[in-house]
Amino acid sequence: MTFPHDPNQPQPSGQAPYGQTQPFAQTPQGQPQAPYGAQPPHGQPYPQQPYGQPPAKKKRKWPWVVGGVVVVLIVAGMVGGGDEDKSSTTAQSTSSVAVAPPAGANASLEAVAAPVEPATSAPEPEEAVPGIGQEVRDGKFGFVVTGVETGVATLGDNPYLQKDALGQFVLVSVTVTNVSDKAQSYFGSNQKLIDAQGREFENDAMAAINLEAETAIGGDINPGLSQNITIVFDIPVDAVPATLEVHDSVFSGGAEISLQ
Repeated sequence: MTFPHDPNQPQPSGQAPYGQTQPFAQTPQGQPQAPYGAQPPHGQPYPQQPYGQPPAKKKRKWPWVVGGVVVVLIVAGMVGGGDEDKSSTTAQSTSSVAVAPPAGANASLEAVAAPVEPATSAPEPEEAVPGIGQEVRDGKFGFVVTGVETGVATLGDNPYLQKDALGQFVLVSVTVTNVSDKAQSYFGSNQKLIDAQGREFENDAMAAINLEAETAIGGDINPGLSQNITIVFDIPVDAVPATLEVHDSVFSGGAEISLQ
């Protein structure tokens, strides 16, 4: 049989009066709280966080670490900058000291510093063109000019073959020699005359017939034989013969003989 509890009777130590709940003791800040659902030991309060007070925050150490690194870098930069300033100052002071060269060294230094100009070779002299009395060769023929006559107005005694110059006739006497081992045909039409102005003139074969009918047009010359031929050109009265261009054939390169 149970009897109602008398509230006036004293309660055992650690228990609240009948009808009242005994709160747990408050735990200081930073101590662990009671796990959820855990009961304190019989008759003892379990520490717990006061109601309404936020849990304590842990202090973060990384801002202090980063700040320390920044300070170290600044100090290192200041020390390094001081060294650079010292080194630059030392370099400036060193470069400002001028050492006087020994006597006679200026001339040597100027000689060394002077640019060396490349040696220029002298232009090769132009090869002189053979003149009257000198032999030139083209192909199988050798040519030697033996004389030049200018200012001729008319050629020929035969009234039917006689020819008057439009300007003036120039008669060039040439000895033609076959220097090969076979017969070669010579043609007066292959020969050219060039005046002092660079103008080129053709052979006048019809006028040359009045002088030498057999050689005026041309013919074969055997090996080792020579033939005297007069080449006739009709040029302006004021023109000055300068060069005779002789050819072994119409396809040859030709050779020049000075007529002055």
